[in-house]
Amino acid sequence: MISKKVREFFVSLMEAKTQTSSDIGASAVGYDPETEQYTGVFNPSVVNKFIDEGVLELVADENALTTILLNNRSDFLSGFASGVSEAKLGRDQYYADYNANPFAFSVGYEHFLQINKKKRPIPGYLCHGFVDEQTGEIHKQ
Repeated sequence: MISKKVREFFVSLMEAKTQTSSDIGASAVGYDPETEQYTGVFNPSVVNKFIDEGVLELVADENALTTILLNNRSDFLSGFASGVSEAKLGRDQYYADYNANPFAFSVGYEHFLQINKKKRPIPGYLCHGFVDEQTGEIHKQ
């Protein structure tokens, strides 16, 4: 099981909105598709732990905003979306063992279960690997 702090950190990256002039500040975390960098206010102990483990790279830490780069981002996105999909299908988490990124799979799996515990769906919720209500398609970051 992944700690709540760690899960929430990685989920914040998966929920990040693309940074454009019209929606800066619309999300707690912004994502720049040109540089593949995430910017936001993050828990420093979680960020430092994953920098030490080589999962993240610190780009900048200024004015209370931290900019990071997620190493092997495409593998992480794929694993996270697979975890969401398997949880949605009601399968066991042991499928993580067969994924290229078992950690990302587990984060996605556990996040889907957390979202499903809520009594009411969150209107307009947008996260990588989840169905976008407006398009009916799986949202990809």
